[in-house]
Amino acid sequence: MADRRKIYWDSCTWLTLINEENEFDCCKYVIECAENGEVQIWTSSLTLAEVYKMKCDGGNKALATAKDVDFEKFIEQDYIVEVQVDHDIGVLARRLCRQHLQLKKPNDGIHLASAVLHNLDEFHTFDNENILPLNGQIKRQDNKLLTICKPLPRPLPPQMALGLAPRGTNEAQNKTTKPEPK
Repeated sequence: MADRRKIYWDSCTWLTLINEENEFDCCKYVIECAENGEVQIWTSSLTLAEVYKMKCDGGNKALATAKDVDFEKFIEQDYIVEVQVDHDIGVLARRLCRQHLQLKKPNDGIHLASAVLHNLDEFHTFDNENILPLNGQIKRQDNKLLTICKPLPRPLPPQMALGLAPRGTNEAQNKTTKPEPK
């Protein structure tokens, strides 16, 4: 079996999954890929502290306690790797924040440092302002550039990808044409 792709999820990605926000299906698809052994999801232990609110963009309403407990149990899945925040990650996070001024929060630096030091294949986020613009600008420890992106959408079924709708989905196709009265 080929090596699984290693994908980092920041807190915004987890919140999107938990709250079933707009991009939920993209996140759910990555989880399904992980369950099938195709990818491994990495996240910082910091995520456990950050995933407490309804929205990633500063929402102030707290998650229900039951969702906290569910998340704590879920993150223990075999296909999820929890990265500990240690000295090296803290130092690199600070350096990344100084080098990339759009990183306004040290927590974002910790998430990026966690991916960089572990040479992860992709970094998934919905942070359009601070993190996504850094795609291809940060070198991993192995000197390859870190791919930073939103989780990709679920691929279309083959017939849809070819522009062919399955039978019964095109209303015009299902109607019998009657000649119009003159």
